[in-house]
Amino acid sequence: MAKASGSHTASTGKPASEEDKKAKKPAKEADKPKKGAKAPVSKNGTAKDKAPELHAFEEELNRREVSLIEREIKTIRMQEELDRLRPLSGLYRVVKAMATERRLDSLLDTITRETQAMLKADRCSVFVVDSTTDELWTQVAQGLEGFRMIRIPVSGTSIVAWCARSGDIINIPDAYDDERFDPAVDKATGYRTRSVLCVPMQNRSGQVIGVFQVLNKKDGPFTSEDEDWLEGLAAVAAGLIEQAQAYQEIESFVDQTLMVLAQTIDKRDPLTAGHSIRVTKYSLLIGQSLIIPDEDIDILRYSAMMHDYGKIGVPEAVLWKNGRLTPEEYACVQTHARITFDLLSNLPFTKRLAAVPFVASCHHEKLDGSGYYRGLKGEEIPFLAKIIAVADVFDALTSVRHYRNRMPIDKVHEILESGRNNHFESRCVDAFLRLPCQQVLSVMESERDRNSSEDLERFGNITWARLTELVSGAEPKGEEEGIVDIFERMYNFGLPEGYKALD
Repeated sequence: MAKASGSHTASTGKPASEEDKKAKKPAKEADKPKKGAKAPVSKNGTAKDKAPELHAFEEELNRREVSLIEREIKTIRMQEELDRLRPLSGLYRVVKAMATERRLDSLLDTITRETQAMLKADRCSVFVVDSTTDELWTQVAQGLEGFRMIRIPVSGTSIVAWCARSGDIINIPDAYDDERFDPAVDKATGYRTRSVLCVPMQNRSGQVIGVFQVLNKKDGPFTSEDEDWLEGLAAVAAGLIEQAQAYQEIESFVDQTLMVLAQTIDKRDPLTAGHSIRVTKYSLLIGQSLIIPDEDIDILRYSAMMHDYGKIGVPEAVLWKNGRLTPEEYACVQTHARITFDLLSNLPFTKRLAAVPFVASCHHEKLDGSGYYRGLKGEEIPFLAKIIAVADVFDALTSVRHYRNRMPIDKVHEILESGRNNHFESRCVDAFLRLPCQQVLSVMESERDRNSSEDLERFGNITWARLTELVSGAEPKGEEEGIVDIFERMYNFGLPEGYKALD
């Protein structure tokens, strides 16, 4: 039987002839739809030409899906970039604080807030070494309620103390698995410490001057990258803290120097000893009651402290005279305001304190222009000098002088009231009268030897204005019973005999 070769017809199995092939070609061409002819419709009625629309719709869906994915990827990358730059941003703000913050407590507050945000920590504290007490202290502990100071011995067993002594970075993933961790604080506060990172701060001499402590990173233990960031921040913060401490020491030196100068004038006469310090304390109480701006507090303090410095140029025979002054002697006393200005103007006050000489020399000016030495009136008088004027007169009237005893308190009140709007600024008088009586008496009695300090607690709930009302005969209410007798004993305790109030 012969083998089959070539193509065969479907029905007979015989090889297809060339004629058969040619016959089939027209049929295939006939199957193709002619140009312009309508597409056939399927049995379910869907046109075949809808397929391109579905294809286009699918492509649009795919395009949108890709766009969403790209946007999500872009968002993730942006978040990663933000996370990467967050420490840099925090570091910038800490460095910027160097130009705006001079006080150590404000600087520490800025540093702790930024560190907490940078490292995504639950709490952050900056401990500073107190070389005089060999302690680590912090006034700012993020996450703790209220404004608290924490003190830890450098020789203690806490992790912070370990870090300060060794000068090494300490990174603990689980605090309770580390033998250096003391859980007593957690037990006392209800806080649960998990991860701990401590980095020492060193000054230019290589001495440890403080420790950064961050607790409980929110997304797991602290990493080596966290260590690097905190170490860099610690290096910057150490310089800032060292600078702030130096600035604080300078301010303390200036403050103590001016206080000694003021006391030197007061102590020329034992009866006037403490006058400048009391006037300063009264002035600050009035200023706080009036809520004066923070930048004015130091000006008020130094001006009040030095308000009588010009008395160094007044003869002691006039200052100590036992009796009324003659017009000539009074004119001599008045020169102390001008001398105060002249002397203080020679001191190199900083720009922030440049107003001190002028304010200090205006405490005897009066609203009606009858004061000295410039004869200023109304708004020409610095407001801080108006505060000192009330404090100065009050202390002078409630202190013993060579020519009189302490003036009766109701008489002092009458002088303050009668001086409203001609001698004294009414707002300053009101601010003084609403001061808690306990605060006023604490200042008044601060320079005297007495044994009745416990009596001050009885005056905690009444104002100075109310006390003067009681002394003047007002009916006492509740806890006010007996308060006048206590005050009289205190006010007249240890006073020299034979002095009378000056009319």
